[in-house]
Amino acid sequence: MVNESTSRTEVISEVLFLGKLVERIAAGKVRVPRFQRSFVWKQQDLFDLLDSVLRGFPIGSVLVWDTEETIRSACRVGPVEVAVPPDGIVSYLLDGQQRLSTLVGTLTLPSEAPSEADNVDWRIYCDLETHDFVRAPRTGVRAHQFPMSSLLNTTGFFEACRRIERVSDPERKRRWLDSADRLANAFRDYQIPVIHIREAGLETAVTVFARLNRRGRKMTPDEMVSALTYREGDFHLAEHLDGFSDELEGQGFGNLDRVLLLRSVLAALNRDIYAKDWADLMVKEEVRSELPKSFSAAARGMRLAIEFLQTLGVTSDRLLPYGLQLVLLGEFFRLCEEPSAQALGLLRRWFWVTSFTGWFGGVNSAQATRALREIRELARGESAGLRVVDFEAPAQPFPERFDGRSARVRAFLLYLASLAPCELRSSRELDPGALLSTRGTKALGYVSSKSTLLGELSSSPANRMFVPEFHVGQAFSELRDLSEGQLGEVLPRHGFPCEGAGLVRDDDPQQLVEARLRELVRGEREFLRERGVSLPTTETGGTIADSDSSDDEGQWERQP
Repeated sequence: MVNESTSRTEVISEVLFLGKLVERIAAGKVRVPRFQRSFVWKQQDLFDLLDSVLRGFPIGSVLVWDTEETIRSACRVGPVEVAVPPDGIVSYLLDGQQRLSTLVGTLTLPSEAPSEADNVDWRIYCDLETHDFVRAPRTGVRAHQFPMSSLLNTTGFFEACRRIERVSDPERKRRWLDSADRLANAFRDYQIPVIHIREAGLETAVTVFARLNRRGRKMTPDEMVSALTYREGDFHLAEHLDGFSDELEGQGFGNLDRVLLLRSVLAALNRDIYAKDWADLMVKEEVRSELPKSFSAAARGMRLAIEFLQTLGVTSDRLLPYGLQLVLLGEFFRLCEEPSAQALGLLRRWFWVTSFTGWFGGVNSAQATRALREIRELARGESAGLRVVDFEAPAQPFPERFDGRSARVRAFLLYLASLAPCELRSSRELDPGALLSTRGTKALGYVSSKSTLLGELSSSPANRMFVPEFHVGQAFSELRDLSEGQLGEVLPRHGFPCEGAGLVRDDDPQQLVEARLRELVRGEREFLRERGVSLPTTETGGTIADSDSSDDEGQWERQP
């Protein structure tokens, strides 16, 4: 490997017409290697690329690796199935996958193929009047909406032009036909620089691929590691991460940032969980050889850690205040599958203290690494305590604003979920974890939506409550329709005080939310006492920037 990586590769450049490059891809002569991950562009990205071609703007060069080696590759580019690789030299795409997938998908999509895949609509039309690119119209294609999939196909192009020919207005007919002709010429005449790397092996190819994509959005850490550890017929980290993510989704943890899973693997490898230079780390033979075993061990530890968290009421990753809590707990259970009652008790208190004090939100990597070392010592029986975390530190005050990015808000939601919230009319118990996993912040509706009446309370957690999927509008309207008996049953399960029923009957949402705020503060403090967490020094406080610092900041807000 050393000799290959230090030898000089041959680089050759050529310029191809867009149509010719698309033909090579369709014929299987240019392929997407499996060490690249799937298509990730959004709909607007497709529109922007097509617009750049139409305007003659440069879209960048394409980098390919030419080899006679048979490398596992994708059977389709974008939504289009491509031919089996021919014998002889094949060009494997190292840079340009998103751009070429867009061009192949939009320009060659067969009429019988489904238009939507990879979270985008591939069947795109050019409005010959405005020159805008749009998705497939819902009400039928109009004559001036030219299908991009017909642009490079002679038969398809003339068929689309015949629709324009049937337009009765001669001026519009002439204008649209001219526009279609300019559109076709713009794409047929467009040229793309292609850079070929030759005299290189797979090791060099994936290293080039990873180093090209080290900056900007291009690659996430797990994508880079997956590329750098790729070997033909060997362990493929990306596939295993995908499979494990699918498994976790069934347990309510499918929204976990993949970087957290990667950190767990690094922990199992006894490597720095904050490692940044993936390219240098993952080409080391001793790391690559240990990766399959370490991944398996890390996954086992994560499963046990999630089972432990579920006993605490953490039934969704969106109820988990900090992702690093799961990483450290996963490492503990990797090393100790059957801990003692004393160790479990200590871990429970550790979880609640770090959740409500915001410990992980304010520490640096050195402190988190020391905490990880202590967790390992506890798991191995080398220590009976945990000292890096201050177990006597006071909890952060009750948050003044509901912010899904805040770990303190997620900690509060654990208390709210412990009350066994229910549907208002049927009293059927809700599943907060499942609601959060599927609906995000929409799982928490407003008690009252009259922001002008509530003032600052309108954004308070006291004005949010768990609601079922079919819930529409503010909860206060539904509360007013309940009987006294129903109110007496459902209000305590949402953290309302005993006088809440009277405030509902008085039609006073302002006083109801104010009373609920006091009750939630009181109830949460009792919740803290029961779990061995020191009470906050003040009852309420400002919104604290305590989002998770472990690369999944803001993930709670992402909608599925």
